[in-house]
Amino acid sequence: MNIALVTGTSSGIGAAVAKELVQRGWQVVGVARRQAKIGGERYQHLALDLSDVGKATAAIEREFGRALDERAWQRVGLVNNAAIGLAGRVQSLDADELSRSFELNAVMPLWLMGFVIKRAKAPVRVANLSSGAAVRAFPGLAAYCASKAALRMAGMSVAAEVERDLHLLSYEPGVVDTEMQLATRSKSLEEFPWGETFRRYHAEGRLVSPELPAADIVKFLEADGGERFTEARLGA
Repeated sequence: MNIALVTGTSSGIGAAVAKELVQRGWQVVGVARRQAKIGGERYQHLALDLSDVGKATAAIEREFGRALDERAWQRVGLVNNAAIGLAGRVQSLDADELSRSFELNAVMPLWLMGFVIKRAKAPVRVANLSSGAAVRAFPGLAAYCASKAALRMAGMSVAAEVERDLHLLSYEPGVVDTEMQLATRSKSLEEFPWGETFRRYHAEGRLVSPELPAADIVKFLEADGGERFTEARLGA
């Protein structure tokens, strides 16, 4: 049997990934502040705010560490999905909110990679949810661009340094119909000039269902072989 830790499972891509993994026989430990709408004995929920680093790391070490030790798993997966889409022009960014966004978007995913690699006794597959913002500058998204770029580079470095059966995917899902997307396009154009494009995508029905990127991520988690570090984009 396989086991995975998936962050941000209360909605969106995280929820879709967790549901599909459970349906495919995986044991899933989900992490989100709110309760996930995923039932069954194969799903365990940890109600945690990942930006509260001290509390979150202690709980994950205890609970997911215990799950990893329960049996000889065939494969261990990690899906770093949870993120904050902090938007606003740089001169208006609050230091506390900026710190929280980096803790959630980059610090915790990197720590989770190290924790899983250290504790897992089976082959490891890591999927980091990336974004076009990791490689392209968007006005009004300096915080999000910088934190996603940090996660992308962290994944490359981890894949380069760890000598074990590890494969890592940096996955760009495109413009997905999620709560984060709704919050971003609801910002004023003064705060987030790119918002007009997102509003047009929504009006034209061009937002992607979370189930589509979830299928790609699950396929990666279950695959064998391939490059140690891979970048992929929905539809590419």
